[in-house]
Amino acid sequence: MPDSSARILRRPSWWAEGWQFAKWDPFGFGVLTMPLLLFVMPLHWIPQAWVLLWTLVALIKGGELFHLPSRRGRAVPLLAMVFLGWMWSSVFYGMPAGWEAPTLAVLNGLSLVLFLLGVWRLARRPSRLEWMLTGIIGIGVLTAVISFPVYYLVQGHNLPADRLENVIPYGFHGLYAVNSGMLWAFAGVAAAAGFTQTESPRQRTLLATALAILIAAVFLTQTRGALLGVGVALVILMLTRPLPRWTPVVAVIVMTGWTCQNLPRLIPAVFPSAPSAGEVLLATPGDHMLSRADSGRLQLYQELWRRVEGAAEVVMGRGFWARDTAETIEIAWPAPHPHGAFISTAYHGGLIGLGLLGLLVWAGARRSIWLAQRGIDVRWLAFLGAGGASLCLDGHTLALFQTVPLFEPLLFWLPLIAGASLAAKVMEDTPAETFTEEAL
Repeated sequence: MPDSSARILRRPSWWAEGWQFAKWDPFGFGVLTMPLLLFVMPLHWIPQAWVLLWTLVALIKGGELFHLPSRRGRAVPLLAMVFLGWMWSSVFYGMPAGWEAPTLAVLNGLSLVLFLLGVWRLARRPSRLEWMLTGIIGIGVLTAVISFPVYYLVQGHNLPADRLENVIPYGFHGLYAVNSGMLWAFAGVAAAAGFTQTESPRQRTLLATALAILIAAVFLTQTRGALLGVGVALVILMLTRPLPRWTPVVAVIVMTGWTCQNLPRLIPAVFPSAPSAGEVLLATPGDHMLSRADSGRLQLYQELWRRVEGAAEVVMGRGFWARDTAETIEIAWPAPHPHGAFISTAYHGGLIGLGLLGLLVWAGARRSIWLAQRGIDVRWLAFLGAGGASLCLDGHTLALFQTVPLFEPLLFWLPLIAGASLAAKVMEDTPAETFTEEAL
């Protein structure tokens, strides 16, 4: 009779995993809903309600959401709390009158902390991360496939003059092109990085197809921050993965970009490029991207710098409640947020906040680099590079869960925390003599 202790543990089947998610599991609930929230329901009140409900379920189940990291893995979560603590340290100064703004701010900050705790715990179950990334890729592809014909054929927008939007959110009124581009770019990086890691020919084919669709969507949104992020992720893959692994990814991106650039010429009946009604139209999406120059960002940054008064504000920042919007009487265009997460950090938190953020990014990047160098998982380093590059030009603030663009938790916090947690989990489960710890 065989010894039961010698049996090899097999990975649960797809249906078994699905059944686990279908139950009231707080981690499964988060994994399943996050892709939907990003691409289908990005309403301002939903993310906070989702996080609080997720946390409530976890508390009912006995506090499963909260996991104290081991000594070797505490640097990133502790630095994250220090950074957020500094950014929130001025919340009681210059507070707006009334109860609504302070209450919403507290709820927003609480949601972000709970989100980070949940992601840290979630990353200790790698299969759940796989499900989440698969969901993000799948729903990203679905929204892109729906948006292409609806936006240009049904709604009658013109290519290349009109930038593609995800048409589904906000009751089919569509999500702003920049936000759509950022979300599709993240899903595209997930597909590209996954392609370089999988061995299955079937999965590689599916991921290459998904990558082509998502990159096409990003090109048609003409979002330069999203394209910059994809470029940085591609460089990371080229530096960390073997040549045969990333060469097809480059080929798919180049071919897709060329096709999108020439759609008005390739399908003139569907995408007419000739001027109509006396309007002069530029020929390609690339022409439109270049024609926007800096889109007024330099003017906005100069206006924000003019508001900083004295050395104290340079070092300490202007505080949590300092106005970071601009009106047309101040600059040539209305800016609803600083259009740069790192600019916003320096504006509100000063050099101290920027320094703490630098330490946090350095600590998180080291752990993602450690995973990539050992061939364990390169995706989190690619995500972090793509998100960091994109947030140099876009984004609102890293100190809140719900922001104006609504993509900072995905582009920055998810790869930073998930990569660090996964690295800590691998370190805990692997004998010390198997590898050295110099990277951690």
